[in-house]
Order: sequence, then C-alpha cells, then structure tokens
Amino acid sequence: MARSWQTAGLLLLGGAGCVGVGMMFGSGYPVEAKPLWREPSGPAVTVETTLPSFRDLVQRVESSVVSVQVTMPLPEVDPAPEVDPASAAKASAAKGSAAKGTAAEDVGTIAAESAMQAEPDTKSGSGFICNADGLIVTSRHVVVGAQTIEVYLPNHGGFHADLVGQDPATDLAMLRLVNPPKNLPALMIGDSKKVAAGDWIVAVGNPYGFSRTVTAGLVSYVGRHLRHNDLGVSRDFLQISAQINPGSSGCPVFDVQGHVVGVSTQFASSAQGISFAVPSRTVKWALEKMRAQPDGTVRRGYLGIEFAPRGGVTENGEPMPGAVIVEVVKGDPAEKAGLQRGDVVLGVNGTPILAPKDLHECIVCSDPGTSIALQLLRDDQICDPIVAVLGEVGRRDSSPTTN
Repeated sequence: MARSWQTAGLLLLGGAGCVGVGMMFGSGYPVEAKPLWREPSGPAVTVETTLPSFRDLVQRVESSVVSVQVTMPLPEVDPAPEVDPASAAKASAAKGSAAKGTAAEDVGTIAAESAMQAEPDTKSGSGFICNADGLIVTSRHVVVGAQTIEVYLPNHGGFHADLVGQDPATDLAMLRLVNPPKNLPALMIGDSKKVAAGDWIVAVGNPYGFSRTVTAGLVSYVGRHLRHNDLGVSRDFLQISAQINPGSSGCPVFDVQGHVVGVSTQFASSAQGISFAVPSRTVKWALEKMRAQPDGTVRRGYLGIEFAPRGGVTENGEPMPGAVIVEVVKGDPAEKAGLQRGDVVLGVNGTPILAPKDLHECIVCSDPGTSIALQLLRDDQICDPIVAVLGEVGRRDSSPTTN
C-alpha cells in the first residue's frame, strides 16, 4: 500500500515537471497577434466605375433656368449746405474770382451734377421657372430692395418681374413675370428626402454672368445646419460639392432624374468647393406659405433656444432620442415659459422628437403665436409638459405680428 502511494507521488511530480518545462520553452515562441485591420469578406459591392454624362439632363432643363438682373435705388444725395451769401461774396472777392453766382449756387450745382453722374447699382443672380404661368424662384438677397427686376428667359428675352413672395430665413424669393409668354417650361420639384450623401447632383446657373453654366458634384452632407446671424435661427441645408459662384445664387440643383432637389443659396467664401442649397421640401413649404400670406412674406415661429443631440446610444445602438437645450435666450418665449438649460425635449404636442432636426422643424414651421406643449426630461425625471407661445423669427422682441 505504501509503495502505491509512493508511485502516485512520483507520477504527480513528473507531470508537474513536464508542465513547467513546457511553459518555460513555450514562452520563447511568439503568440499569433490579432489582425490590425479587416480583410474583405462577404459578397462584393458593385460600384459604377464609369463616370456618368449629364448631357441629356442638361438639354432637358436648361431652357427653364433664367438670369435675374436687378437695379437698386440710387443713394440719396445730401442737400447742399446752407452758405451765408455775404460771407461767400467776401470769400469770392478775396480770391479775385470772376465767376458769376454765389458759393451756395456753386455747391448746389456740384451736388446736382454728382447725382446725375452716379450710376445705379446692379446685381445679378439665377433662378428657374416653377410655374408655367410665369412664377420664378430665386434668392431673396438678389432681389430684395430692388427698384427694377428683369428676368431673362432662354429663347424669349427679358421681362419685367415683381417680387411677390419672400422667406428671409431660407433666402428664397418668388417673382411673377409681367405679361409672360404662355406655357413656359416649368421644372419639376422633386423630393429632397430621397437625397443622400454620395448622390450625384447637377447645378445650372449664371456665375459671373456666364449664362447656363453647368457644374456637377456630390451631395456632401444632408441636413447641415447654418445659423442666420441676423434672424437668430438656423436652417438645414444640403451641402454640395458642385461649384456655386457669385451670380449663381438661386439656381436649381438637380438629381440625376432632372428633378429640382435644392436651390443654391450661398457658398463658403473661405473654403474651396463647399456650397449649400435649400432642400426642395423646404422650398415647397415656403412657396405655399408665400401664397397664403397677403404680403407674400413667410413668418416662422421662434422659441429662443439653442439645442444639440442628446448624446449616447440606446440598447440597439441608435442615438438617444430627444434634443438637449444648451442655451435659453433671456427674455424670449422659452425663458418666459420656464424652459431651462439642460432640459431634454422628448416631444412636442405629443409628437416624439427623435433628433434635433425634428424639434427645429416643429418650431420654425409653426406660425408665430402658436402654443406648443413640450414634453421634457429634467434632472432625469419626466416632468409635466410646458406650454410656450412662439414668437416670430426676425423680431427680437419675440412677439408675433398679425396680418
């Protein structure tokens, strides 16, 4: 029995020794490292390798792209300063002047001649026919305050136009031609919701006066928010890589089907190849609002908050729903209603807010004076809805106007 225990002990000691030797020698060999990148696997993704031609698209739409030329009012001439005739006569005699007339008359003559020699300021832009009866879409900054507006149609020449609608927040304007030709070739306005980053787009405009210039590029970003410094509101834009230069403001941006999915509004002067366009869904909404208002001016709701994505993800890996308030403007409707920095807006009037853009649309697409109920998460607790009365974009006292 004793010999059996001795045998078992020797076997255990021998096994442990083998394990130790194996570990000692094994540690001298490298362990296979995990790869630092992923190799292609699965079915291949087919990508078009030949660049498209937009020849047919351009030939189909170019007759609907117009040039807009405006003349601005002449600056007011300051009245001639009052001159004491006696003092002027003495000064003239002292200089031995043989000129006839008083100094006051001379000053008035110079002012009148300067006014006659001053040339009117002119601006130019682009636009497109959106209605066969002669309605034109262009950029507001091109035509606002103009004394005269002239629209040049391909194959038809120039026509006077009146400003009949404007949306300051999006820089859109609607013109109506005076005595237009019949059955004008109106473009079809498509659905910008179907546009995604990476899609081809084409712009046709009149940069620097070069009519019907075609540029092409990609949709770089959908829903880029740009703040309007004068109005205290931001709008979402299509960011595009097609070149938009001075003179192309208001030109249509097309998808590959030839449908208008945006209207160019501005470009980044400090960057190369970055331009922006108002998405067509916003264009349609603004045009309807222009028609509904007696003076054609779009009026938008204003709350007086800045907000951002909530941050974090759900269990499914989706962004957390809601929009977090990062700033409340003092004295504006949000502060008056009791909204606070750090509040998370989860819904408006019972409609869930999944992302900041949803909250933005609920505010700026509502009429001034509208009451909205905001469902909030405050200090990690759901609180009772807070009702706020919207002010008006562009009015810093935030009080709505009535028509």
